[in-house]
Amino acid sequence: MKCKVVVLLCLGFVCFIMGSASLSREAWGSENIKQIKDGKALYLCKMGTLAPDGVGWAALIKSIINPGVFKVTNGQVKLDWYWGGTMGDDQDILAKMRNGQLQGGGFSGYGMVMACPEMALLELPFLFESYDEVEYVYSKLRPRINQWFEKRGYHLIVLAEQDFDQIYSTKIPIKTPDDFKKSRVLTWYGPLEERTLKALGASPLPIRVPEVASSIRTGVCDAFISPSIWAVGTQMYTVMKYLNPMHIRYSPAGGVISSSAWNQIPKEMQTDINNFAMSVEKDFRRQVRAGNEKCLKAMYKYGMKEVKMTPAELDVLKKRLLPVWDEFAAKGYYSKAELAEVKGILAEYRSKNKK
Repeated sequence: MKCKVVVLLCLGFVCFIMGSASLSREAWGSENIKQIKDGKALYLCKMGTLAPDGVGWAALIKSIINPGVFKVTNGQVKLDWYWGGTMGDDQDILAKMRNGQLQGGGFSGYGMVMACPEMALLELPFLFESYDEVEYVYSKLRPRINQWFEKRGYHLIVLAEQDFDQIYSTKIPIKTPDDFKKSRVLTWYGPLEERTLKALGASPLPIRVPEVASSIRTGVCDAFISPSIWAVGTQMYTVMKYLNPMHIRYSPAGGVISSSAWNQIPKEMQTDINNFAMSVEKDFRRQVRAGNEKCLKAMYKYGMKEVKMTPAELDVLKKRLLPVWDEFAAKGYYSKAELAEVKGILAEYRSKNKK
């Protein structure tokens, strides 16, 4: 019965950050997205993503984003998705956007940072404590986030999320700061995750997304950080024994299109698309969270053991990781002023909502 529960959830809530990593050998067109059909101008944007077709994040794109964009543009703008990693991982998709094979993509948190380094500011370890804090910061910074992407040559269509990620392990329950030193932790999420793990005393092993599941199954690594929906979708719940649900990292995600493609769409349609996307973003994130929560409950029901740290142990971790915030400002991912602004927004929220 346990297996049936989790497998069913797996089919409905597979994580958008994982899928087949096979690359297409075929060229997928030019940078010109405008077509004329029956005297009517049509704009076709080819989009790549790791999300498997029809489930999880992809299902929300199909049920919310695609029909919404189609409707508000009277059928003149269509997002044509290539699912399941057929265009490669986030890094490959960005490369194809640069050479015109793709116009856009749906990206994981790491993909968002590859496209727009400033997004690392929202993925700092232990930055957020709750969804309400996330939404409050977004309410203040959403226009600025658009500007960050535009500066890098992209337009952010919809700001979604992976959710808060958890820590999974097979051999050692990671319940004290020292347990990180005893674990072989893989990292796929780029420099920020790798630096975070090193600050915790771990010796992280960098692995690209397509090899993550096999590295765990073969024992190359025995711990990782991910959203619960990925752990269920890849059936890692059958391998992992322990789950620490601490909010070590919040991960945004999103749908992004190249500025060169976006600028071919008439201004009035751009406005309609933006207005529509802003009207559904928050509900999109809510549905992602609901899917992750169902996966967490399913894994606990299956038998995965929850591991929790004491407040004192969490404080030790937070103190070890706080210097990372300034370190990545110094590296130029975001400015010191932007870091100070986000810290100020959070302080404002927390002062208004003291328990």
